[in-house]
Amino acid sequence: MDLQFDPSIPVEAAATPPALWYVDPRVLELERRNVFEKAWVAVGRVDQVAEPGSYFTGDVVGNPFVVLRDEAGRLRAFHNVCRHHAAVVAQECGKAHELVCPYHGWTYRLDGSLRSAPRMGRMEGFDPKQFGLPPISVETWGPLVMLDLDGEEGGEGNPRDLASDAAPLMAPLNELGFERMRWVERRSYQMKCNWKVFVDNSLDGGYHVAYAHEGLAEGLAYDGYRTELYERSAIQVCDAKGTDERLGEKVVYAWLYPNLFINRYGRMMDTNVVYPTGVDRCEVVFDFYVDADAPDGDDLEEWAAKRRLRKAIGASHVIQNEDIEICEATQRGLGSMSFKTGRYSSQLERAVHAFHGMLYRDLSTKE
Repeated sequence: MDLQFDPSIPVEAAATPPALWYVDPRVLELERRNVFEKAWVAVGRVDQVAEPGSYFTGDVVGNPFVVLRDEAGRLRAFHNVCRHHAAVVAQECGKAHELVCPYHGWTYRLDGSLRSAPRMGRMEGFDPKQFGLPPISVETWGPLVMLDLDGEEGGEGNPRDLASDAAPLMAPLNELGFERMRWVERRSYQMKCNWKVFVDNSLDGGYHVAYAHEGLAEGLAYDGYRTELYERSAIQVCDAKGTDERLGEKVVYAWLYPNLFINRYGRMMDTNVVYPTGVDRCEVVFDFYVDADAPDGDDLEEWAAKRRLRKAIGASHVIQNEDIEICEATQRGLGSMSFKTGRYSSQLERAVHAFHGMLYRDLSTKE
């Protein structure tokens, strides 16, 4: 299909992608095949699979998965689909010494191999060794578990390399304690907008903050807002005015294509992962972290720290609800017969333009 976008045009002269990128199911299907099934995506946290036998499940663009820690302590991931009649095998999260399909009892070891298949003993040409759960490439990055749905564990898979994609973000985030953050809470938001509307909003160089986030705007010095662009990522940095304890000295907004945001401020960090659930629907999962050296004892300092933590998470909740309102309004506008394309602010929206260029290249790729 004609995507009607030319990424070679510089941001100063470029028009934004046409509205069909945000309302056409054919574009969403291209994104499913060419973007989300080909890229490294964040799906959970290392602490969720800290012990042998622990596991969690999820779904990325219609692909159920399970991430687990096997008996030897090795992190593994599999397509969570029974090889018998395609039922989802593992449910939610927990601990187990094997995975049992709830439909017909096919049972899989934690290395993915098929241990038993009831009533299948007399079938011709049935080799249990060929019916294990298909493996998925899995890696960790700081506190995050990352999957490459198209890459098989130990196989050729996807030529993309997580370390290469994330390399520009690693040093800046590590300097801010990315590797030592302690998870405290998860919140999930259902939004009535295309997933790209959320990404565009988050990459706009703070353009919308003065108008949509009055409380946040009061604490940030926007004259010094700066954006660094890389091949598959971007970093936005803004100094804080010192009037809001939650923000610390500066805020750092890191983004890894296509759908992961890592926001570092004060003693806290949150990650935002946006998943498309429909052409005009998405889910955004927030995980909140604090510095590992934050107080955790039962004393007055801990009580005060928890109070500040609740206040900080509450402030983030307010900001996200403000973003939901503006993103859903944008989605309604994108469905208007009057809107075709828009323009970029070359001063602020370079990261949005770069995102659209990355996306165009992936959507244009012939399989």
